[in-house]
Order: sequence, then C-alpha cells, then structure tokens
Amino acid sequence: MPILAANQAVLLKKFPVVLERIIAVGNRMPDSYFYESKDGVETLMVQRGEHSYCPYGSFNKFNLIKRWQKSLRVAPESLYAITGFGDGSHLEYFMKESASGTYVLAAEKDPALLRETLSRFDLSELLNHERFLLSVGELDDPYYAHIQNAALTRIQEVNSLVFSPLHSVDEAYYDKMRNELVRQYLVIRPLMEVNLRTAINLQENTLLNLKHMAYAPDIGIMKNEFQDVPFILVGAGPSLDESIEFLKFAQDKAIIVTTNSPLRKLVNSGIKPHLVVTADPMPPTLAGFNGVDVSDLVLACPHSAYHEIIKKFPGRIISWCTFNPIVDYLKSKTNQGLSTPIMEQGTVSGCVLDISHLLGCKKVLFIGQDMSVRDDGKYYTDDSSYSDSGAHYYNGSKGQRLPGNTQESVHVEQRLFVYLKTFEQFIREKGQGREYRNLARTGVKIDGVPYMDYEDAKEWISTSEDSSKFASRIKEVLKLPDDAVDANEIFAPAIKNIEGILEKSLSAAIQTEMLPDKLQNVNYAGNKAFTPLIQEGQEINKVIDENMPEWSILVEGKTKGELVIYKRKIRDIASPNQSWEIVQKNKEYFWAISEGAHWFLDIFSKSLQSKSKEVVDN
Repeated sequence: MPILAANQAVLLKKFPVVLERIIAVGNRMPDSYFYESKDGVETLMVQRGEHSYCPYGSFNKFNLIKRWQKSLRVAPESLYAITGFGDGSHLEYFMKESASGTYVLAAEKDPALLRETLSRFDLSELLNHERFLLSVGELDDPYYAHIQNAALTRIQEVNSLVFSPLHSVDEAYYDKMRNELVRQYLVIRPLMEVNLRTAINLQENTLLNLKHMAYAPDIGIMKNEFQDVPFILVGAGPSLDESIEFLKFAQDKAIIVTTNSPLRKLVNSGIKPHLVVTADPMPPTLAGFNGVDVSDLVLACPHSAYHEIIKKFPGRIISWCTFNPIVDYLKSKTNQGLSTPIMEQGTVSGCVLDISHLLGCKKVLFIGQDMSVRDDGKYYTDDSSYSDSGAHYYNGSKGQRLPGNTQESVHVEQRLFVYLKTFEQFIREKGQGREYRNLARTGVKIDGVPYMDYEDAKEWISTSEDSSKFASRIKEVLKLPDDAVDANEIFAPAIKNIEGILEKSLSAAIQTEMLPDKLQNVNYAGNKAFTPLIQEGQEINKVIDENMPEWSILVEGKTKGELVIYKRKIRDIASPNQSWEIVQKNKEYFWAISEGAHWFLDIFSKSLQSKSKEVVDN
C-alpha cells in the first residue's frame, strides 16, 4: 500500500531522510509487526514466534496510553525520544498532553512499519507538529539531524521515554539510540548556539569581505592533486613546544597548515606554513595574527571570516564556502560556479583536517593537537595569544579522564571533548584510504590516529613526494584574474525583493498592533477585521516562496535569531477566540521578519559605505 498523500507531503518537506529510508526497503514487510483488519478497523499487532498481541492492549487502547502518559515524569523544557512509532496513537496523545517546551523524537527501528502505518492513517497533523521529530533505521548522524531544532531552545533534560510494548521488540536498539541521542545533543547544542549567536557576524563579515574575496579562487580547484605529499595539521596544544625541530625538518617535505592560534609560535621559530586557515567570524580571532608578519603567507578561509584578518592578505586568499546564501547569490550572478564546502564544526582544526582530505593527501600528521590539559595544567603553547592573558593554563576540574597517547589517562575538558569527537567522527566517515599519525606526546588518544614519535615520523614522510609541488601550485592559483565587483549592481534585484518583504511584514505587524483589545473576546471571533490580517500572513508566505534566494539570505542573518524568539513567544499565546490567537501569532512572525529584513538592508548599505571609505583612504 502506498503512503497516504498527506503523510508523504510532510515527509518530503520535513523528514526527507525518513522518506528515503522507507522507499529503500521496497515492499518488505515489517520484521515484528503486522496489521490485522477486522470489521473495517486496522489493528497493529506484534508477532512473537507463534504468538501475536496488540501492543495497545485488548480493550480500549487509549486507557493504556493515558496510564502510560500519566506515569511519566517530564521536565518542562526537554527533548525526549519515545521508543517505537507503532500506529502513532500514543505519540498523538503525548503531543496533545505535553507542555509547549517539550520536543519529541519518535524513534523507530523498522522503516517498513512506518510505511504500513502511514499508508493506513492520516498522521500529517502529528508529523507537521513543530515539536515533533521523526527518525528511523540506522543510528547514524542523519538519524539525529533534526534535534538541531530542539538545540535552539533551553533544554533542561535529554532522555528517552520507554513505551514498553514497542521498546521490548528490540531493547538493545532503543537503548543504543538513547545513549547516542545524549552524545549527539552534547555535540550539536554548542554548535547551534554558536551558529545562532554569530549569524549577524557571518553576514556582516561576508559583505565587508566582498572587496577582497568576491573572486578569490576556490580551494576545490586543487582537489586530489597532492595524494603523494604528506600533510601536517598544526595545533596550539602544549606539545607544540617540543615539536619545533621536527617542523623545521619537515618544512620542505610536507604541506604545513596552521590555524591562527599556533601561527605566532611557528613564524617566531622560523617556520613558514604553506597555508594559514581561519574560519571564526569573531574579533578575538585577530589576536593570533597581531604582531605576526604575514606578508608572504597565504590564507585559506570562508567568505565570512573576520574582516580585519582578510585585510591582511590582499591577493593571497583561497576561499571555500560551506553554506552562505550571500556567496551562493554572488557566484550565481557572476558565473563562478559552485563553491567547495569545507567542514566547519567544533574547531577550526576540523577545517584543516577536511582540507587535507580535499587535497587528497594520504599521509596526515597531527602536531600540537593535544586536545587535553597537561598534568601541570598547561593548555596551550607558550608563544600564542592565549599566553598573553595567561589562558594557556587551565585551572578548572570539569571534564573527564580519557586514554592518552603515552599516558594511561589525560584530562579532557568539555570543549576539547567536542573537538576530539569531531576528529574521530570525520576520520571514521571520510578517512578511508588515508593514514593518520599523532605526534602529540602529551595528548589524548584519537581513535584511528595512532601515536608516532618524531624519529619514526621523519622516516615516514621522507619516503614521499616533497611539498614543492604544492608551493608552486598555490602561486598559479593566486594568479587567476581577480575582477572588480560592484556589489550594488549585483545585489540590486535581491535588495529590491528584500525591501518588498520588509514593507509587507512591517505593515502587517503595525496593523495587527492597532487591533483593539476587545476583539480578543470570543463573541468577536467572526469580526471582519481579522480576515485581511489572516490573509496577509498567507500573502507574506507566498512572497517568501517566490523569492527563496532572498529568503535564504535573510534567514541566515539576524532573522534566524528573531525566528527563534518568535517560536518561543507563540508557545504561550492561547485564546478561546481562535481568530485572535492566529493574528497574534502572525504578528510575532511579522515582527521577526521585519526586524531581520531591516537589519540586513541597513548592514548591506553600511558595508558598501565602508568599502567606499576604504578605497578613498587607500
């Protein structure tokens, strides 16, 4: 039986991975379930050997569901995985009875069961609920991707809620799902918080960087060109202090790539990295470049990197773009082709790791990647921006003890633990065909990256091609034409459309604010004043749908944070007058869009003024 059209439409829009996994199982029947039809009623049954039973009981199933719901202890702001989808009835009841801050991940092992259920019952309202998440099948990263929505709220508890009749079908699967949910959330939450907090900085930097980066060559132009050249990823951990002599030896034998943190140490030690990588959009990143002569160094970065750093590398910038609608718009209008995405997750060193993969390097060495606190509390190398303020020593005790490269255990605090898991996940998923070695003697053990001492490392890289090929290729790439760009002309159509979105949303918000309070009474539910405002909400959504490139730009800036605030506000808007409730929720939506659109138009105008002033000053 095909999935009902209403269900499929929601899956396609909201849960495409789930739909893909359902389609992938074809016509296979569920492993442990079947539907029994009697007197036109479809009843879900669980098959156990020769016996079968209904997981919702033999009588009124809602009595069992109510008792289950009543027995639960649910935190007010929470993310819970409910074990098993079943026929969806227990999930529908839970969503109706749960508080507005409770997010639910319906976790199901068998895609075939979902197919059978969604082909029988219209559950589109449940699927479309803003607090409802759905995952099925293999417990991989896509399985947990949707918890990003919950990560933007003030979650107090992450756990699973056991619906025993379904959970017992495969307890090991659901227990593993719960443990991975907690781990994924601990990784995703800080990333989402940073993404939300820095959204306005990312867009402001992108616009300010157009002068230097509009035609910066894309790093993807060098894809898989250096398979036989070793790659060294340099971090600012305390073991870097004892790695300098090795790096001097490796200067011309491997591609040395550093981030801002260890840059000063390398330059002051007479080591010239082949690439300097930065990705952070925030001003503190500049500290790693202060007092460092970068006049003959090459920078690799996204278009959203901190703009004061970009100014230090005129004509010596190689770019990437993981996700930036402003850059996508620019490249589509200037026929530059697609940008190359680089992993921006957890730590800038993750970007460097992905660059090593893109270049095709089969031998990758980690230097200074301790990702742990040394026993004496040392956190980072001596000669870095961290040491300027004494932050290269860690005085806290939070974290955990994990196996070290040469020690039984080392102290890994929470932020470094996220970095560690970022590295391990990348190597597990993309490291096939590559060899990784870790030279951080005092560092934490990284799965898939065995420890190697300096003498063995010298021998290991000496049998490969040297780095001269990379150095000459960089010079070629930077000679590509860097045409001038008139951002005003290129973005004129987008600005016009965003101005239209601002005008409509601001007008609708003001009109709603002017409604008299008496209209919230139930006897005014049919008042004609509501009709145009409800229609206005539909019209604004239509305008947005017709201008998706511009909406993508808006939603990745200040609008992103405004929409999160909007979602929190409307959770507590309730009225017996449904028309009043709809327009009040719409009002918060209108204000969120107008605030975001106004900010973008203002920052776009200011960035052009800044570039004009820079040209005059030069």
